[in-house]
Amino acid sequence: MPIISLFVNACVAFTGFYLISKVFHSQLFFSSRSRGVLIGMLAGMLGLFLMFNGVEVNEDVRVDLRHLPLVLLAFYGARLPLFIATGFIASTRFLFGFTDQAVVAFIATWFVSLGMIWIHRRLSERLFFQSMLLNVWALFVISIAVLINLGWSMSYITLIATIWTVGLLVGLLSSVLTIDLDQAKRRAKDYKQSAERDPLTGLFNRRVWDRYTSELENENRPSNVLALDIDHFKRVNDTYGHANGDLVLQRFAELLLAETRLHDVVARVGGEEFVILMYDLTPEKVEKVAERIRKRIEDEVFVLKDFPPIHITASIGIAHGKSEPVQKMTEAADNALYQAKRSGRNQVILTNVSELSLVTN
Repeated sequence: MPIISLFVNACVAFTGFYLISKVFHSQLFFSSRSRGVLIGMLAGMLGLFLMFNGVEVNEDVRVDLRHLPLVLLAFYGARLPLFIATGFIASTRFLFGFTDQAVVAFIATWFVSLGMIWIHRRLSERLFFQSMLLNVWALFVISIAVLINLGWSMSYITLIATIWTVGLLVGLLSSVLTIDLDQAKRRAKDYKQSAERDPLTGLFNRRVWDRYTSELENENRPSNVLALDIDHFKRVNDTYGHANGDLVLQRFAELLLAETRLHDVVARVGGEEFVILMYDLTPEKVEKVAERIRKRIEDEVFVLKDFPPIHITASIGIAHGKSEPVQKMTEAADNALYQAKRSGRNQVILTNVSELSLVTN
């Protein structure tokens, strides 16, 4: 058997691994489902190329590396692309004729994919071991399929030895590549998370808040800036300790997310200081939302460690406006918040910045 042909196919597969991995990790103009379909088709075409460029053992049996794209998809746990690629690769095997050997290859291809799904579920945290085991599983099933088609002979032994040698080598290289790409993507995600999120609450930090509010003056739509402050939070830290204070802040942030919309911007900008940006709400509606948030916090039971549960309250200041500078909106929200605190706390105060601007002018 021409070993060089198998190595050429291995190089093509290796390049395909890289390209498919890049598409998998990209956020191009596709929904997750559309991207999954695209990846499945790309992997299927790569498998088809490897199949057509396989090595003929005899008139009835061909050996190729079509399983390698399936290994990549299984490693990522991409079930939709895996099923698409498997169906594509398994079905096109009949292009060489509807024979017993083709039926065996069809069944073996599906058996490879189903087994790899099980392996991925069991070993998703042990990346290198999982990747190599996926390759070993595929090679094992291929060996059984070739044995059924070719029968036991010296030709079979030579063939399988070659397949395992090339398969394991390519599997090792592809494992290193896919794990490196996967970890690079995770590191990039972690860096972005740390740059944009408050580490304690998971809310946006001040940097992201400033980015989202920087163009308020150019937004021709109603906007609302809510400034929220936990009443007497220093007492919580002094009485129950900073660790319990952190628990209160975390639960407080969860309540804010639960009571706001997905597209609202919720951020922590200080110790117990939080802000929310809400678009397209009238003063009456945003005041109603803020009152609902205030009531939800007042009614919530905050669980502490080594202490009985407690209740807290929050004061909320709102600035409503349209095409107003962010500095003006922020100052108005802060002033409304201070007014709520001076008036006894646990209140909602709203300032209509647009109306104030008209009066001033």
